[in-house]
Amino acid sequence: MKRKVLAMMLAAAMTVSAAGVLASAEGQYPVTYSENLDGNDYEFSIEQSPTRAVSMSQATTEMMLALGLSDKMAGTAFLEEEIYEPLAAEYEKVPVLAEKWPSYEVFMAADPDFTTGWAVPFTKRAIEAATIVEQNIPIFVPESMLSSEADLDTFFGDMLTYGKIFDAEETAEKFVADEKEKLAAVQEQLTDLQEKSVFIYDSEDDQPYTVYEGYTTNLLNLIGAKNVLSGQGVDKTWDTASWEEVVAANPEYILICDYGVSARNTDDFDQKVEKLKANEALADVDAVKNGNFVRVKLSEITPGVRSVDALVRLAGEIHGIETE
Repeated sequence: MKRKVLAMMLAAAMTVSAAGVLASAEGQYPVTYSENLDGNDYEFSIEQSPTRAVSMSQATTEMMLALGLSDKMAGTAFLEEEIYEPLAAEYEKVPVLAEKWPSYEVFMAADPDFTTGWAVPFTKRAIEAATIVEQNIPIFVPESMLSSEADLDTFFGDMLTYGKIFDAEETAEKFVADEKEKLAAVQEQLTDLQEKSVFIYDSEDDQPYTVYEGYTTNLLNLIGAKNVLSGQGVDKTWDTASWEEVVAANPEYILICDYGVSARNTDDFDQKVEKLKANEALADVDAVKNGNFVRVKLSEITPGVRSVDALVRLAGEIHGIETE
C-alpha cells in the first residue's frame, strides 16, 4: 500500500494550482513569487538568500544539494529511498529532522527562514501552510511538482528559480546546461530509431496503478518511449487503469517502479515481474512475451535531478544503444 500511496501523493500534488512567475531584476533581491497552497493564495518576497532552509521532501533536498546549497540547509525530511549517490556526501552535512515529516515543534526548532517540498507536506497531512506562513517563513513548491503539463523544461526552470532564491544563479545555469548537453548526446543517437511503446507499472489492487499524462509521460517522450496510455482522453497524471486498456495498447516494454529501499536490492522489482508474468490476461502482450521489463525508481521518472541520468540509462535499455 505504501507504494501506491507515494504515487498517489505525486498525483495529488499535481492538482494544486501552479506557482506564480518568479520576479527579480538581474538576480537582485527581492525575489517575489506566488503560491497556491492548501487552497489559499500567498505572495512571498525573499529579501536575501535563505541560510536556514528546510526541505520537506527528498526530491527538493536533492535539487538543493545539486546546487551546492547544503551549507544553507537547516534540515531535511521524508527520505523515501537511498539518497542519490552523487549527492550522498553533501546529504550527510544536513540534519535529518524526521523519517517522514517533522512535527510543527521540530520544524520550528530548526529555526527555518525558508522551506520547500511537494505541496502535500504543507497540508494537514504534515504542517499546514498557514501555520508556517504565520511565522513569516516563505514556502516554495517547484512548478514541476504542481503542473499536470510539466516537462523537463519546467524542472529546469525550477532549478533556475532555486538559483535566484539562493543567489546561486551561475551554478543553476551550469547545471541546466550540463544536463541539456548530456541529453542531447543521447538524443542524437536516437534520430533514426523507431519509437518504442511503454507501459508504466507502479502497483496494483486487482487493476494497475499507472501514469496517463504529465511529467513522466513528457519525460519519456524525449527518448522515443511513448506511454501507451497517453492521449486516451484521461486528464490525470497518476491513476488506476484497467488490464483491458493495457492489453489493447500492447506495449513493447513495461517500466516497473521499484520501491526497494536499496538500489542494490531488486526484490520488489523481481516480485512485480513474476506477478505480471503470472497474469493470464497479459500472456499475449509483447512486453511480457519478450521479457521486456525495465526497472525504474519513482525518483527517476518524477521531477528531480535524476531525470536526465535516468533517460540516458533508459534509452540504452529500450533502444539498445551505447550510452556510456
